[in-house]
Amino acid sequence: MKLSVLFTGLVLLFAEAKAQETYNLDSSKITYSGYHVAHDWTGVSGQAKGLLIESNGALQRVAVTVPLASFDSNSSNRDSNALRVLNAILHPEVRFYSEQISPSEGETVELFGFFELNGIRKNYRIKLRLEREASQVNLTGDFKVNLNDFDLKLPRFLLKPVEDEIDMSVDLKFKQNR
Repeated sequence: MKLSVLFTGLVLLFAEAKAQETYNLDSSKITYSGYHVAHDWTGVSGQAKGLLIESNGALQRVAVTVPLASFDSNSSNRDSNALRVLNAILHPEVRFYSEQISPSEGETVELFGFFELNGIRKNYRIKLRLEREASQVNLTGDFKVNLNDFDLKLPRFLLKPVEDEIDMSVDLKFKQNR
């Protein structure tokens, strides 16, 4: 009896493992846009690392991390000030992690997870477009992040602070592990 229960458990575990596929982030483009009454700017990074897990054709988990120092706004002075404001020496990466992924309308998925920035985790719900190609899953889309959620002291210029909300755009291409 014990042997048959153990065997059944192993078969179920193997079946679940067989149905689970993993994908590594193969290429990425992550863009943020910041705003101030005097000027707007954009920073871009292509250095994200990430993992996506799919089970029985449904996305189960996604994790993405990006070094803050990899964002380039075409102004080294602005980039170094951003690293200071974001406390990048103590917390050098921004992270997103989700274990709650639901199909949404059309070709989109809704991810409920958390961003971690400045050592602080905040829950976020974002919608991204999902496209499948041969052995690849692509997630793309736009959303907003509020910097005040992460206990940051935003800089001021001409006596006005930069806007606390930034626009994010992601283009993430996950390649299936073989």
